[in-house]
Amino acid sequence: MSLRTEPAPSRALPAARPRWLAAVLVTVAVPLVLLTPRLLARATGTPDLGPDGLVLGGRAAGIVIGLLAATAVALLVVGLLPRPRWAYPEGGTRDLRIDTLRGVAIVFVVLNHLAMPSLFQLLTQEAIGPVSGAEIFVALSGIVVGLVYRDRLQRSDLLAVTAALTRRALTLYLTALVVLLGVYVLTLLPGVDGRVITTYTNPVTHDSFELYPNIGRLLDYPVPGWILRDIVLLRLGPYQFNILGLYVVLLAVAPVMVAALQRRLVAVLLVLSWLLYLSHAVAPASLFQAQFESPFPLLVWQLLFVHGVAAGWYQRELLAWSRTAAGRVLVVGAVLLQAAMMVFSWSNPFLSNRWDVRLALVPDATWNAFDGQWFNRTDLGLGRVLATLVLLVSAYALLSAFWAPLHRLLGWFLVPLGQATLYVFVVHIVVALVLANVPGLDQGNVLLNSAAHLGILALLWLMVRHRVLFKIIPR
Repeated sequence: MSLRTEPAPSRALPAARPRWLAAVLVTVAVPLVLLTPRLLARATGTPDLGPDGLVLGGRAAGIVIGLLAATAVALLVVGLLPRPRWAYPEGGTRDLRIDTLRGVAIVFVVLNHLAMPSLFQLLTQEAIGPVSGAEIFVALSGIVVGLVYRDRLQRSDLLAVTAALTRRALTLYLTALVVLLGVYVLTLLPGVDGRVITTYTNPVTHDSFELYPNIGRLLDYPVPGWILRDIVLLRLGPYQFNILGLYVVLLAVAPVMVAALQRRLVAVLLVLSWLLYLSHAVAPASLFQAQFESPFPLLVWQLLFVHGVAAGWYQRELLAWSRTAAGRVLVVGAVLLQAAMMVFSWSNPFLSNRWDVRLALVPDATWNAFDGQWFNRTDLGLGRVLATLVLLVSAYALLSAFWAPLHRLLGWFLVPLGQATLYVFVVHIVVALVLANVPGLDQGNVLLNSAAHLGILALLWLMVRHRVLFKIIPR
């Protein structure tokens, strides 16, 4: 999934206690967030759509936007004040802000891949802007490469760095093969319904696609060469895991990126990345015909990774620049634009369950047309690229300014997950298969499904904390 960085820092960090207080705050905050739109709707006379969800328009929508704007401004005002006891302590060998963001991304990915309507969907399905966990992961993986291998080049040479990146790419590739075959074997067990792994159903069109076409030919004698070819090229496998193929290719070519940055050819690297991105718009191409290239076309998704590598490489310079007047203006602009991106996402015409809320600001057809043109997920529209950048800048700035309270509140949970994302990514495939075979969880009971999601997150956290199968499952 994403790369491990250097060992954990030895410097003292804000204590992650008391955890009971964090649990109480989250327990109180979640019902308040969920109930506020309905209270607002009742106060403003907005009709509740009952089982379909809640649409806020007119005065109610205006109040929501006003509250969001006020929150963004308040965070900016407080965040720009000198808060040394709150701010992230600079130094150390590992940036825990990145681990925290990776933890957020893996939680989003796990919950969305479990595909059950729950209260968690209200946050994980593009509620923080037109961005999914995938975009965050790809960009952060690039940032980690730039951070780690710039430092390693100071202690070794490019050949050693190339060997390390190649080993990591090979680890991810072998992991993808093991998961591809291993989870399929699990679906052959008596009484196991493996459709959650072997098929994909489009949530909008409800069309189904076979993810393991002709896999049964492995039992033929002799085994057809073409089925072995399809397995080796990752043309089969669960959709929940197919992005790993993208990482394999990106890491395999990462030494070229590192070499370019070492020679200060960052402008050339970024221009080439944009040319590849634009070439896909002119002539879409699937270079390997691998399964990942359908939802994650290599020529466009490399853009996030390459820019992440450059940002990680120049992290120290970028952080220093962010403290200048021009840098502060950019951060302020990013936070305000992030609030605007959230308003855009909240205006979508889709409601995931009866607890969902959206704003009726523009006609559905207008929103769909704008979203399709600028925020397309598969082809990574320019608006989505901008939204990813804005989100990462805003979130990183938020963690930098308010690290102590945020780390005490959720860091104890997010950081361990963020430091073992590949492990969590592997385990969640088995979890998805198990949940698909638990009676009652496919009936649309939002509260029951939410309890199941909460239990799964707790299980994954405990497994990471106690290093369950760490010697077997890569991290």
